[in-house]
Amino acid sequence: MVDIANSFYEKGFETSLIAGRIVGRDIQLYPGITVKKIKRYDRKSNIRRIISWIVGSIQILFILIFRFRKSHLFIVSNPPFAPLLPLFLRNEFSLLVFDVFPDAIVEYGIVKSNSIIIRLWKWANKKIYKRATHIFTLTTGMSQSLSQYVDAEKIGIIPLWTSNNFLKPIPKAENPFLHNHNLQNKFLVLYSGNFGIAHHIDLLIDLASKITDKRVMFVLIGGGPTESKIRQKVINLGLRNCLILSWQEINTLPYSLAAADLSIVTLSENATKLAIPSKVFNYMSVGSPILCITGSGSDLERLILDYNIGRSFTSDQFDGMIKYINELLDNPGLCEFYHRNSLRASTFHTSENADLITQYYV
Repeated sequence: MVDIANSFYEKGFETSLIAGRIVGRDIQLYPGITVKKIKRYDRKSNIRRIISWIVGSIQILFILIFRFRKSHLFIVSNPPFAPLLPLFLRNEFSLLVFDVFPDAIVEYGIVKSNSIIIRLWKWANKKIYKRATHIFTLTTGMSQSLSQYVDAEKIGIIPLWTSNNFLKPIPKAENPFLHNHNLQNKFLVLYSGNFGIAHHIDLLIDLASKITDKRVMFVLIGGGPTESKIRQKVINLGLRNCLILSWQEINTLPYSLAAADLSIVTLSENATKLAIPSKVFNYMSVGSPILCITGSGSDLERLILDYNIGRSFTSDQFDGMIKYINELLDNPGLCEFYHRNSLRASTFHTSENADLITQYYV
């Protein structure tokens, strides 16, 4: 969002950013951009997450009513209720859809598809999307999902990106994250992100329990609704090859991601056309080989296979995942092959993609 706001500002637009927090990486928000703070996103449980969505959306609404009545709004689907705000506003607006709602909460089994909430939300989507000046999303599959609400020709596909300056390969001998956690001589299998019901974290613990080679260490960084359950499962199984760490400070991220010999990205089979995990682009920037767990034929699977940066499995292909980990462990040449491909893929996902959005407004 910093890149997008900066791109609008560079093109001469008076720009303001409404957000729960501004994460400082290598690129800072231009001083001329005003910032309005709302409630910070709370990921600790599903209830707290929903409450932060509601409170944040209400705060945004009041800010827009009292400060930006005549502004063009560039609305992002986080919080998920934010794209519904045009129901209460007369502003012109555009939408950037990171996750397709309400479809995602239906597919995750949180709410039934025939509930009154979902039916009203879908009705509102059709009304709102028809009014939008521009609509952007991240993948072809997501565009197909959105086409139930609006003509597909109105949807622009903008590939996601990260920073190849902030995130880049770091030699193991120079990586403080490895030294701080005594992981210098380990083959590190990393998961970094939410511990949610759709992220197959249980499966990762099962994988760790079946890997017998003492060189391998699973490191899971993050938090969320299933964190306490996952920690207890590691204790119950007596696993010594699995380290669970809470969310790290942003200045630790370049080192924790670059520490991985293999990075895991997951997406529920039910959400293959509703979202794409942003972490996969971070993994590309550090040149990590990838183990992907998702539905067959998903946009995420195509991304992995098209760039040839790892392998993709469905959640029931357990033996294949174990074989893949062991194959990388004993084949440095294969690791290096995926490493080079990941770095090459990252060059197609840079902050220059922000200009693909803002060019529509010039």
